[in-house]
Amino acid sequence: MRGTVLLPEKVANEGIDLLKKLDYEVKFGRGLDKETLIEDLQGCTAVIIRVAKIDEEIFERCPDLKVVAKHGAGYDSIDIAAARKLGRSVVFAPTANSLSVAEHTMALVLACAKKLNLMSCEYRNGNYQIKDKVLGNEVSGKTLGLIGLGRIGNLVARMAHFGFGMNVVAFDPYLPKNKKIEGVTIVDSREELLRTSDFISIHIPVTNETKKSIGAAEFRMMKKSAYLINVARGNVVDEAALVESLKNGDIAGAGLDVTDPEPATADNPLFGLTNVILTPHCAAASEEAMARMVTDSVQGIDDVLNGRTPQFPVV
Repeated sequence: MRGTVLLPEKVANEGIDLLKKLDYEVKFGRGLDKETLIEDLQGCTAVIIRVAKIDEEIFERCPDLKVVAKHGAGYDSIDIAAARKLGRSVVFAPTANSLSVAEHTMALVLACAKKLNLMSCEYRNGNYQIKDKVLGNEVSGKTLGLIGLGRIGNLVARMAHFGFGMNVVAFDPYLPKNKKIEGVTIVDSREELLRTSDFISIHIPVTNETKKSIGAAEFRMMKKSAYLINVARGNVVDEAALVESLKNGDIAGAGLDVTDPEPATADNPLFGLTNVILTPHCAAASEEAMARMVTDSVQGIDDVLNGRTPQFPVV
């Protein structure tokens, strides 16, 4: 055996099969709380995580752990500074779920435009005539504003513009100057995007600068007919401010795959709003993406443990 890989969370069978083919022992975890993780990681050379958190204490108490593979693109649940300090490797799968997340983004845009949550709830309660009282909207000709134009943002832009005839504007301070992207108008300020867009979709990571960066002031800039779409991370939005803006009619609604905290508690006021569509952080959870994420994770582990440079290294 080349080593033992811990799987504390469910992954696609393709990854398990690949680990066995590469002659790794597969160990299935018993839970995600810290003490259980530490116990399960004893003797393990690698771990593949989805939502589990790996902090400095776990690194210190698990001396055999050489590499952590993040099953996805966001690795904010891993203490990267501690990994560097202690000489551990971290790999991730940044391209594996991009298509699925982009498709989910467009699904939320369409669901908001057609008011599917309200229509479904009313029809289930016997109100067939809701179709005569509330009208949805077409997205063709509407403006989609993208905050962040990385891999996922680019895919969303193509789907929206070439697939649905939407006007696409984007703000991303990290884009090279004079960058040209077919079908996308790059704007110089986030404020311009907020004021002109009918749908605003967030595609940025969580950093000290972006945490709660979409709040009350930003919602007041938006059109009252506009919708917020968030498939990134819940804490880039000030959720309390979002709830108030939705209740007050400052914006028309929201499509959210993420909340803050996560999972949302049963008393979260978002659950009671019919102009909000909530999904349980499942944008990346397609069969195809799950297979790609775990196989990319396994390949990264195998590269590190065999002295090769992984395709997607973090540390």
